[in-house]
Amino acid sequence: MEYGRPAAQFMAQDVATLADPYMGKKITVQGVVKGRDFTDPDDAVLILEHGIFCHFGKFARMAQAYADGETVWVDGFLVQCQPGKIVIRPAHGRDPTAHFEPLRPTP
Repeated sequence: MEYGRPAAQFMAQDVATLADPYMGKKITVQGVVKGRDFTDPDDAVLILEHGIFCHFGKFARMAQAYADGETVWVDGFLVQCQPGKIVIRPAHGRDPTAHFEPLRPTP
């Protein structure tokens, strides 16, 4: 899924409060893996901290490659942004060495 550069980048803890203006746009999130959901064979989900659900679709192997507790970077389109239920679809893993400059809350 290469649809150009992300419109914004976020730390997982900041997505719910900062990402709403980026609804429908490609974003990058850095977060810690909390689990996975493979109940739908056509929609593998990688679950990050702070209720971030990254839908990898049929790319279950990509989602399976990450271990619980691992810090990951995910690119994808933000389709829902509520505290505890943030959805990125479609999503895919991002190279951890790629440029990453997350938006931060203002003090």
